[in-house]
Amino acid sequence: MHAVIETSDSSFFQYSDKLCANDPVQNPIYMQQRSESQFTNDDNRSEFTDRSFLVVLAEEPIFGCSLTMHLDEQGRKCIGYFGREASSHMNQATMQATSNSFRPEAIRLLQEHINQLIEEIQPHAINYLDPVSCGVMSPITQVLLEKGAIPIVQQAQIIDLSISKRDLQRSMTKSCRGMVAWGRRNLDIKIVSGDRFDASLVDQAGEIYPGERVTYAALIKKGNGFLVQGHYKGELVSNGLFVHNNKTCHLISAEKMSNSIDRPVLHALIWEAMLQSRDRHCSQFDFGSSTIGSSSERSSSGVDFSATSFGGASHARLRVTLDRELS
Repeated sequence: MHAVIETSDSSFFQYSDKLCANDPVQNPIYMQQRSESQFTNDDNRSEFTDRSFLVVLAEEPIFGCSLTMHLDEQGRKCIGYFGREASSHMNQATMQATSNSFRPEAIRLLQEHINQLIEEIQPHAINYLDPVSCGVMSPITQVLLEKGAIPIVQQAQIIDLSISKRDLQRSMTKSCRGMVAWGRRNLDIKIVSGDRFDASLVDQAGEIYPGERVTYAALIKKGNGFLVQGHYKGELVSNGLFVHNNKTCHLISAEKMSNSIDRPVLHALIWEAMLQSRDRHCSQFDFGSSTIGSSSERSSSGVDFSATSFGGASHARLRVTLDRELS
């Protein structure tokens, strides 16, 4: 029999760990322990109430949803997840099982519980990221669309790191290989991780979600992330922030420093991050919806930065938003 389990249940994190281990997207931000995610250095930080939940059948988690409620600066009730979008998780193993645990009863409970939470909280804003796992739109998206939410399609570039280093290079466009080669010849690239990482370095890595500085620092100090820095003639010209769970590495943000040289300084940085990810046993590199500081700038070779130039496959995800007027 299916059941809904919330964070107040003593078995929640045990089931959650099992679900996350079988989730196709493998985003470590949503796998981070909530106790670490709640704290930030911001003086005006919001108080988050964790309302995450799981749908379980016979000791097997089927669905999960990472979800919090907080008040924004205008006093509006908002549903998200510790400053970013709420998101859902799927147990890929249950989809492949002959028992077909991924069946209507599990979907019904998932949608019913989301509806109950929305009815209880009465949020003014909902921000949700549908990972479109295994090519399937989340049943949560259907609930939100019926309530008037607006979906925006995002493309996430996924690189297969299990192939050889040579094949990784051959998967890139010719211009991308050239810009990586220039960076490796001319930049001093350093990796900052573990105890050498300081939370203040996150601010140099580009635009990130509000209030996540400490979350990223905790992941990196724990060994689940790193910062890549590029220096040119002793000057810092590029920064990139990456987090991983030893399966998938996610590019959080990459930034070309303002007023730095007019050269392609990000390509070699990201290539180095891909190699670092392989060394940490990651089999995927996910560009996601990360911010790349030079994406709207033109490099000296006249080629715009593009995640697709690194090869891999493009996956669609949905950013779903619902805004209501404050009464």
